[in-house]
Amino acid sequence: MPAVRSAGKAVFGDVLGGILNAPVFWYTRGAYDAFVYCWRLIVRRWKSLALGVWIVNIFVPMYAQHDIAGTLISFFMRIIQIIARGIVMIIWTVLVAVIFVAYLVAPVLVIVELIRQFASLFVS
Repeated sequence: MPAVRSAGKAVFGDVLGGILNAPVFWYTRGAYDAFVYCWRLIVRRWKSLALGVWIVNIFVPMYAQHDIAGTLISFFMRIIQIIARGIVMIIWTVLVAVIFVAYLVAPVLVIVELIRQFASLFVS
């Protein structure tokens, strides 16, 4: 009989410990991991859009045309590309930031809604 009590105590303690540890993990290590993941998403998007390359080469003529027309066309095309890619990057960064904030707010909203649901059981 002691083995059953010990196993039950271990399972109950493990479940209770997991429930009590969840908020601590969510807002410490979990939040850090989520932030690192979101930061990597932003960095990968920066690299995939190659914004740094476009900015560095803004004054380099395309197709090795060093005349004034080629330089002006290259400059304005790159300006348009930088603006368009910059807008995409800003939208992506805002989207990732919203997802991160949703990660932080989600447990609070779940607890509030659980309390509302349980309260409505006893009020009506």
